[in-house]
Amino acid sequence: MDLFQTHLHFHGWFNGAVSLAVCALLLPFVLQLANRWQLHDLPGALKPHLAPTPRLGGLAMGCALVVGMSIGGSGLFSQALYVFLALLAVWLTGLVDDLHGLSPGVRLVVQILAGLLVSQTQWRLNVFSSWLDVCLTCLFLMLFVNAFNFFDGADGLAAGVVAVASFGYVLLYTTRAPSVGMAVSWSLLGTSLGFLLFNFPPARIFMGDSGSTILGFLLAFLGLDFYRVHHAIGTHLLLPLIFAGLPLLDLCLAIFRRVRKRVSPFSGDRQHLYDLLHEQGWSARPIAFSSYLATAGLVALGWLCNYVNPVLALAAIIVAFGSLLITAVRLGSLR
Repeated sequence: MDLFQTHLHFHGWFNGAVSLAVCALLLPFVLQLANRWQLHDLPGALKPHLAPTPRLGGLAMGCALVVGMSIGGSGLFSQALYVFLALLAVWLTGLVDDLHGLSPGVRLVVQILAGLLVSQTQWRLNVFSSWLDVCLTCLFLMLFVNAFNFFDGADGLAAGVVAVASFGYVLLYTTRAPSVGMAVSWSLLGTSLGFLLFNFPPARIFMGDSGSTILGFLLAFLGLDFYRVHHAIGTHLLLPLIFAGLPLLDLCLAIFRRVRKRVSPFSGDRQHLYDLLHEQGWSARPIAFSSYLATAGLVALGWLCNYVNPVLALAAIIVAFGSLLITAVRLGSLR
């Protein structure tokens, strides 16, 4: 192990600690800024909260992630410049959307451009060894970015689910050589936990699009980093999708539901999984805790894909996601 790798291994947990501290220290200042400029998320037909709430949490989260990932020279700056530029583009677009509002078309174009940047690196999906891999990489990133953007609809929900999923990657990297992915997973975990200090029900601040989209982007990056190492065909290739299974399932159901109604997939409604649980009388904390628990189960399931018989792993995946799908449909996700 060379000197760089030694520093990277030593600083793994430190990346997370710094991200947590930076996020927790910046959020009070962001709160003051949002209150002074009246940058609030107002209650409405698609907004279940009862009072105007500051929505610029993504500002602190972005800073915390960049600082954390840069500790010890292990950040995206030196190891994956194009990935950092793609992350910056997604974050800035989300921030502009939080401040002034942007059309879904503009956001999608930026996400495609971000995917094109990532596809020029070693983290591009390598399935067909052709231009189709560029398209797959873009699609993969767009799915994750929009899934977590859609899933950020209840207090403590997106940040907590990302914390659990990123912890799964942290454990995964303990058995692998040090890499940029290790710094990203620790930083993502620390930032999510730091944000939860202010966002756990009842939330004092929302992350906004600038927060939810970079969470989705970095979980997608961790998935691409997993694929960069694992090439053999097997159920283990489902691990990144399983880790983020709850938001991805919610996204697929939302798209199917809205397309069937002949409306835009980005039109918005109150039939997300968390909305349906709220309709059943669940408060924000039980919704958050149940989502954390479900994600923890999916992370454990993802780990099984690496270590058990593929047939057994595939059977467990079918049962788990079949149960989630049936539950969602019974709650009314497709009505």
